[in-house]
Amino acid sequence: MQKRVCAVLVTYNRLNCLKKVIQGLDSQSYKLSGTFIFDNQSTDNTDSYLLANGFNKIESETEEIQDGKYFFRNNENIGGAGGFSKAIDLINKLSDFDYIWIMDDDVYPENNCLEKLMGQLEKQNVQAVIPNRTDQNYEDNACIGIDFSDFRKFWTWWRKKYASKPLNKEVYVVKDMAFEGPLLEKRLIDKVGIPNPGFFLEYDDSDYAQRILKYTNIIFVTGAVLHRQLAKKSNSNKKGMEPYNWRFYYLIRNNIIFDKKYGKNWGVKHISPNLLMLHHIALSIRDHHLKNNLPIILKAWTDGRHNRMGKRVNPNY
Repeated sequence: MQKRVCAVLVTYNRLNCLKKVIQGLDSQSYKLSGTFIFDNQSTDNTDSYLLANGFNKIESETEEIQDGKYFFRNNENIGGAGGFSKAIDLINKLSDFDYIWIMDDDVYPENNCLEKLMGQLEKQNVQAVIPNRTDQNYEDNACIGIDFSDFRKFWTWWRKKYASKPLNKEVYVVKDMAFEGPLLEKRLIDKVGIPNPGFFLEYDDSDYAQRILKYTNIIFVTGAVLHRQLAKKSNSNKKGMEPYNWRFYYLIRNNIIFDKKYGKNWGVKHISPNLLMLHHIALSIRDHHLKNNLPIILKAWTDGRHNRMGKRVNPNY
């Protein structure tokens, strides 16, 4: 009997992208048993579109979710981390699917993506697999290691070791993932729990990966392709950076919290956050944005050092 898979999406004001995701899900060669969309209080008529296109609205957080298409509209925007946390919590409590396929609202899976992911789940005897997001606008990385011992690698990106390119192996055992297509056995979620909503934005997926790795390997499936609709080719000739905004607050704060949680020594937990702060101050001086950036950097550093999580800066900062 075919295992029952439910796709779980978090969306906020990206209806045009969401329509394409749904189209991609409907065309999977391995047929989905369910689709569950968590609407983070969109203002672009997402709920009206879903109602008009065969989705059933969940009115209560105790209502059972069966096979078919459902959506839940939250009463506030709780950020990407909050959305994934609550969406996974709801689908885990209210349904009995075998697997949960998690993704954002701006991706698009090839029609055999789920089939290839399911095949490797069984072949590799694991409970978690992720797709390959490489296309003409984005080159994916398979993170095969994270160094939590060197305090000098204060940016999380510097801690990561990636598989050499091109990615031509059938699979890679990885140590990190994004919430852009991971397929998880539902029993795994029972053990790991739900993602931490306190991150609000950024690092919630990397944190969840570290928690998953306590129970199973995570496998990167090279042939399972999932596109990032909004990806653009980077401009390598661009010099300097734009002034920081609210998103940088969460990047810096959550980088510090991540290091403090998983660092293997005192230096990573306590020296790395200071180096990260000084690094951003130096960049801001170089780019002539210190007046704008310094309050963001200092707040992120202070909140990160004291593990102050949640939505502490509004997205219009």
